[in-house]
Amino acid sequence: MWTWDHFVPLDGDPRGPMFEAWELLAAWGALTTRVRLGTLVTGNTYRHPPVLAKMVATLDHITSGRAMLGLGAAWHEGEHAMYGLRFPTTGGRLARMDEAARVLRLLLDEPVASFTGKHYVLTDAVAEPKPVQKRLPILIGGGGEQKTLRTVAKYADYWHGHGTPEVIRHKLDVLARHCADVGRDVTEITPLTSVRPDLVLRDTVGDVEAQLERVRARSRDAEPVQMNPIHTVDALVERCAELWRAGARGFILYFKAPFDHETIERIATEVRPKLEAAIL
Repeated sequence: MWTWDHFVPLDGDPRGPMFEAWELLAAWGALTTRVRLGTLVTGNTYRHPPVLAKMVATLDHITSGRAMLGLGAAWHEGEHAMYGLRFPTTGGRLARMDEAARVLRLLLDEPVASFTGKHYVLTDAVAEPKPVQKRLPILIGGGGEQKTLRTVAKYADYWHGHGTPEVIRHKLDVLARHCADVGRDVTEITPLTSVRPDLVLRDTVGDVEAQLERVRARSRDAEPVQMNPIHTVDALVERCAELWRAGARGFILYFKAPFDHETIERIATEVRPKLEAAIL
């Protein structure tokens, strides 16, 4: 179960409410017992990486070993401006994310960590207690082929990318080349991909449009929400099977408030068994 790491809504009313991601994960962790929890993804520039390492290790103890650390370079310039956070160039943010992934891995895994980079420095750093998990998984999001996917190859346990089956297949080929370059087995990295955020499963178009109207009203968005062409169980099964054949090994489904319990139930009870029959 994921939340995003933003301080303001990305659609609808830009001044609307938005809870802080890591506080929300801790609350979810205390209320649940089985689901894994993470950010999709944390903007690296929002928190100093050693502080983030302490946060995720704490979450792992709250959840008895169910935390995942989603990491991205950050992109929302407006959030940085309103809070007075420095917003480096794209190259600068990607370089910081690469160093941050190294710093996080060291602090989560090593008894004492030292590191001297261009952007971050550790000096005999201690981060205790260690996570409950022997290796707390890091997920890195993004599809940049020269820098982001190389960072994935070096440090990530999961990769999250968007795109058609053809795009996912190509990105995974690039990732495999980076893994070969850095001496890592690409099968150690689980590729995840997403389905568009306006996913609604119903038996009639009218029922889909009614749910989308509820979303529009809740978000105070004057623009109509466009209907996803994938709006039946069989269409979602077909799309996920295509992505699986392209190399994806997990699917992340987005929902907007008011949360669509019918779609969630149908994914669990109808889509999942049909998908398993199609790919296994």
